[in-house]
Amino acid sequence: MNKEKLGNIFLYYKEKKDKNLYEKIENDEYEIVKIFKNDQRSYVALISIEGENLVYKQPVEKNSRKWQRFLSIFRGSESRREFQNIEKINDIGLNGAVPCLAVEKRKGVFVVDSYLIYSYIDGRESSFEDIEIISQELKKIHDLGFLHGDSHLNNFLIKDNKVYLIDTKLEKNKYGNFGKSFEFMYLEESCPQKIDFDKNSIYFKGAKMLRSYLTLLSKFKIKLKSIRRRKK
Repeated sequence: MNKEKLGNIFLYYKEKKDKNLYEKIENDEYEIVKIFKNDQRSYVALISIEGENLVYKQPVEKNSRKWQRFLSIFRGSESRREFQNIEKINDIGLNGAVPCLAVEKRKGVFVVDSYLIYSYIDGRESSFEDIEIISQELKKIHDLGFLHGDSHLNNFLIKDNKVYLIDTKLEKNKYGNFGKSFEFMYLEESCPQKIDFDKNSIYFKGAKMLRSYLTLLSKFKIKLKSIRRRKK
């Protein structure tokens, strides 16, 4: 990853040609082909620049939240971290997009805005019919010593009968078989049917207990927020 500073703006790019994408974006020299997501959390769109299809991703919520801005002093922007994550996917031999450019706009030591540009994977959304090759890919990730980080069925694309990773928070597996069981359990929760993996191990039972705890905690937080709103 290369880095360049332009005043209060930091550019991180794969190749020198990718650096030129910054001017194209800032000068609106691109076409919006399709908007994939546009809500309070993020903006994701398929764009075209000089005939090349690319994905533009802006983590709107994390760019604006005060706590995230404070953390950016130490770890940079969400866009830069995702750039590095996509890079890692390719480096360890898995299928994913190619990172092109991450832009950080700073005010003093804080990141106040950022966005990411990466290659577009012209594949199709996965379905339960692909569960066998998706399970194999998830096992491959685990065998390499990593966790997917968000092993939902929708976070796998299929192209030429190969699995491509998207929205992956790839990280070293510090939890061993417990981490592996949790990811397969999470994958099954996103499927319309049960999938085949070891559900008799102590690791699966522990993962199931943790999942139940996290679900209860989430419901409690939602209820607490609702009570606070009523009091206001």
